[in-house]
Amino acid sequence: MADDGDGAGAWSHTSGQLGELLDLVDEAVVACDLAEGTIRGFNRAAARLFPRLRLGQPASASAAPLARAAARRATRFSAAHEGRRLRGRLRTADGLAVWLVSQVSSAQEAEAALVDERARSAFLEEAAQRLGASLHHGRTARTLVEILTPKLADASVVVLPASGRRTHWHRAGPGDERSFGEVAVERLEEVPEVANALYGLQPRPTVIGPQELDALGSLMPAELVPGGEPLVAQLAAGGVPAGALIMLRGPERDRFDDADIELAHQFAVRAGLALATAALYTQQADTIAVLQASMAPEPLPSSEGLRLGAAYRPAAETLHISGDFYHVAPSALGGVTFFFGDVSGKGAEAAVLAGHLRQSMRTLAMVAKESEPLRDLHLLNDIVLSDGHRFTTLVTGSARPCDDGSVKVEIAGGGHLSPLALRGDGRVEEIVCEGTLVGAVPDPSFGLTEFLLEPGELILFYSDGVTEARGGPSGREMYGDERLVDALASCTDMQAASVAERLELLTTEWLAGRPHDDISILTLQAPPRRGSSLHRRPGSRASPPLPERPDFHE
Repeated sequence: MADDGDGAGAWSHTSGQLGELLDLVDEAVVACDLAEGTIRGFNRAAARLFPRLRLGQPASASAAPLARAAARRATRFSAAHEGRRLRGRLRTADGLAVWLVSQVSSAQEAEAALVDERARSAFLEEAAQRLGASLHHGRTARTLVEILTPKLADASVVVLPASGRRTHWHRAGPGDERSFGEVAVERLEEVPEVANALYGLQPRPTVIGPQELDALGSLMPAELVPGGEPLVAQLAAGGVPAGALIMLRGPERDRFDDADIELAHQFAVRAGLALATAALYTQQADTIAVLQASMAPEPLPSSEGLRLGAAYRPAAETLHISGDFYHVAPSALGGVTFFFGDVSGKGAEAAVLAGHLRQSMRTLAMVAKESEPLRDLHLLNDIVLSDGHRFTTLVTGSARPCDDGSVKVEIAGGGHLSPLALRGDGRVEEIVCEGTLVGAVPDPSFGLTEFLLEPGELILFYSDGVTEARGGPSGREMYGDERLVDALASCTDMQAASVAERLELLTTEWLAGRPHDDISILTLQAPPRRGSSLHRRPGSRASPPLPERPDFHE
């Protein structure tokens, strides 16, 4: 059947009868040579849609949508052509590429556009929810590439901002055994589009040639690169680069069209924000961890003729950094020197001052040949006054074992709560040591007190987070001085470490998970005489076992 240009079909390799039958089909049928892309036949419906179709001519001359789809190796297309919206799908047989093309009505086009828009919106909404589910930077990066596969790409890689001359990457795709790793920045810079995206210089996603991925080596799945199509997108938040995203479609999949590229851009905007937020949170968490480690009390030393115990629980809402501070160090003259304080307020500002004061007190102890508590308090008062924002309570002193097994304790008080002594007969005695707050006035008055701990007796230093802990049946009642005294009296025949643990446990049970101020406890004890129930190796208990302690740090 010849083509005379009046809308009739034409076929170069079929019988007239088959050609006539295809002319009866409402859907346009265009057959092209797979190797050369030339027109081998078309029916009457195709001639109406593409009036310039001619046998033996390339499809690009008369049916541009088919040629563009073939160039992208797409199996489907949706495109405008001479005022019509066309939709086509590809079938192959006997060395021919057979396109089945239909015209989309305005109503069909609007309906299809609505369906596509709903699908894109659902995808972006789900992506935002999944990306926002974690503030861990690595998990967010892994989730990011997993969301894209296979919705937008057969494989996807996110390259994170460089730290030095190397950076990390995460990948999702078929057969991935190694889905993350490191790469040298020099290799990334061999692909200009990837480097531009990584440095925040490429606002819109860009399609690149598959050969450009050769420089990236193991970042991309080798089985998809030949004949595949990569799309590179920038990840950023507020103009700050958050990474580069590489999406790769294999040779069997449609190429990225305009709608795909726009969807990738919208996704990259959301992913960049999520990744930057997770990076900021991770950086803050690392900083807080360093602060916590630097501000947490150091382990208690071992001291001949003295037993020590401590408990430390920062307020939960202050990121586990505390305004309470204490320190115990061996003394060159025997025994230990110590200090115990509480900065006004709580949180990061109080914790920073507490760390400053702790370091100052440690420095004073290192340069002085002998403990002078009153001198230390006066020097520290000048330091706190120079800060000008907060004050602190403080008690400092020394504990030295005597030949008869007792321990001589000397303390200087700067407005801190009076320590409590647990005597051998079970009495709890307040050790009064009055003094003004440290850093409150330029000319302070500090008290100095000396006393003895007989063998087995103990002294307790504590912060107001213990007595002011609010809880109990009503949830509003303070733990108070009386309960603390009763609790300490019940610790007769217990070792220093067990006493500190028990008092903290009773306080937290009283709180029952409610918010609280910083809680710190320090105990010093004269070892009991031989033969007493307490004369055991450190760590053993003379009293019945404490109830199982819940993990309050979860």
